Amino acid sequence: MLSTRYIIEVVENLGKKYGTRAPYELCECLGIRIRYIDLNRKLKGFFFYQSRIPNIVIDSNVSKTLEPILVAHELGHTVLHKDIAMMHGFHEMEVFDSTAYTENEANLFAVEIYLDDKEVLDRLRHYSFFQAAQSLYVPAAFLDFKFRAMCEKGLLDRTMDYRTSKFLKEDIGTYGEYYD
Repeated sequence: MLSTRYIIEVVENLGKKYGTRAPYELCECLGIRIRYIDLNRKLKGFFFYQSRIPNIVIDSNVSKTLEPILVAHELGHTVLHKDIAMMHGFHEMEVFDSTAYTENEANLFAVEIYLDDKEVLDRLRHYSFFQAAQSLYVPAAFLDFKFRAMCEKGLLDRTMDYRTSKFLKEDIGTYGEYYD
């Protein structure tokens, strides 16, 4: 299992090396293909290697609000879990599932790529936790993963422990409608 500190350092190093933390730009820099396929809302996304080329597949039915979060999450798997995918294949679990360590790692990677510490702290000065999540256009559980990373950096004292809630097992597309 990878430590939170290690994942934060991986993201920092990628940002320095490529001059961006934008998920789509990092995919381009790393030679990762993004494909959109109708997965009938049964699976939100996954990654795989084909002829040693990394591919991210996103369900074409997900909202445009949540699509970049899913790309960042799958990018996390691609960067952090290459060996698993190359050797054994990879079965995607539920996004924001806190019971699978690889999902936790990909979620931590995604929040570090996607949410800026200063912007999150600014929102928290003006809004409640849930209002901050809404203003950032992210599910509350995603913001809670960011809290975990910010605690590791000494920027916050505690997490909300909201990511364990079962409400995220619902169709993630509905959250995009809430924020759109």
